[in-house]
Order: sequence, then C-alpha cells, then structure tokens
Amino acid sequence: MTGRQILIYPDARLRVMAKPVEAFDDNLTSLVEDLTDLLRANQAIGLSATQLGDDLQVFVMDLSEGAETPQVFINPEILSKKGWGLVEESCLSLPGITANVIRAVQMTVRAQDQTGEVFEHDPGRRDVGQRFDQERGGGRLGVSLP
Repeated sequence: MTGRQILIYPDARLRVMAKPVEAFDDNLTSLVEDLTDLLRANQAIGLSATQLGDDLQVFVMDLSEGAETPQVFINPEILSKKGWGLVEESCLSLPGITANVIRAVQMTVRAQDQTGEVFEHDPGRRDVGQRFDQERGGGRLGVSLP
C-alpha cells in the first residue's frame, strides 16, 4: 500500500495546473499504482495525480461492475460531450461533501495508457447512467473527473 495521502482542500497544491506526462517510466508506473491503490482503498470512482500532490495529467477511473477494472488516463483530452444531466458527485479531496452538478452524461476522451499508446474512450450514456444509479444505491462515493 502507498504511503501517499490524498490532499484535502484547501491545500494549495490542489490548484496547481497539471502538466503533460512526457516520461513513461518507473516513476509513472509507481504513481499509477498509488492512484489505483488509493482508489480501491477509498472505494472511489476516480482519482487524479493532482490529488496526491503530483502535477501530472494522470487519473484513474473505475466504472466497472464490482470496481475491479481501473482504467488509466494519461494526458487526457476531451473530444466531445453531449447529453447534459444532473449528476450527484463527491470528491475525496472534499470529504463529506456531495453536490448535484450539471455534467455531460456522455463524452469521448483521447488519452494515453501507461505505455504511451493512444486510445479513445466513450463509455456511452447507458453505461455511465447505470454506474451512477448503482453507486447511489450502494452508498459508494466517487471523485469527479478532472
């Protein structure tokens, strides 16, 4: 398990603009492992490197059934958004706070994986809607995506 801790607001490091990842090396692998460990330990949906005090464009997200398939997004870029809706969100850096926010319920993202390979991700409205319904019913809280 990681020795890192999730930063809590108002920690100024949460406001630092993340930089693109340039080196796909052991340090990145370690960061992704720490993000994944903390994501699972906190039963969250998503967690970014910024929340650990690392100013890199990296986040992990797990929308899978049973939360057993985390996805890694490095240098993400939103390509499209549609289907706006009200979504209940929470954030591990704002413990105990939940809010309804207007978000796109479908988006396409281009990112890189841990090896630097580029991929596109589009979970679709149905998958996202089902996951949020499951989370609300099960009491599991996630972090908003960067």
